[in-house]
Amino acid sequence: MKNLFLALSLIMFAGTLQAQFSFGLKGGVNTQMVKPQDIIVNGNDTSFNFGVDKFKFGTQFGAYMRIGGKIFFQPELIFNSNKTDYKIGESSLGEVIKNERYNYLDLPLLVGLTAGPLRLHGGPVGHYYLSSRSELTDFSGYAARWKQLTWGWQAGLTIGTGRISADIRYEGNFNKQGDHITFFGDQYHFSDTPARLIVGLNIALVK
Repeated sequence: MKNLFLALSLIMFAGTLQAQFSFGLKGGVNTQMVKPQDIIVNGNDTSFNFGVDKFKFGTQFGAYMRIGGKIFFQPELIFNSNKTDYKIGESSLGEVIKNERYNYLDLPLLVGLTAGPLRLHGGPVGHYYLSSRSELTDFSGYAARWKQLTWGWQAGLTIGTGRISADIRYEGNFNKQGDHITFFGDQYHFSDTPARLIVGLNIALVK
């Protein structure tokens, strides 16, 4: 009798764990929520007239794990790739457009609340710099410097209770990516408040 009670207890406990744990894959797109002219806040080299021309849609994909029911904790591991076009107004060449692509590993650490078909969540997110590829290296005197790790925050909601759900999030940052663009010793300072809108889909593999 004792063994039967223990077996039933283990089955019930396992069912509870299964109901409170989810793992899956996610992917989506993101775009900057600030104007291109607001990214570079100052630069001293007037011969280049250097600035952001326009942003491209970024892509991201990765995995998530959710622990809990009504109140949950959801860490994620996301590969994030973005591209920016820069304009450089040189007197001899006119305006030149060069692009730069950069890749990050994002780590959102979200806490949330389930309310029917909605999950509201928010929390800090770390951005770990992986690599970049830039056409700005065509210019003599160019140097790049990225911060290895920066921190921000995300807040948003998930719609859907099945294996497929949709995300929409707003992301802000606590510090800038880095004063990573320099021409002939003149450093271009970047805004410390870039923001992104993120839209994506989630596919639960374990639910």
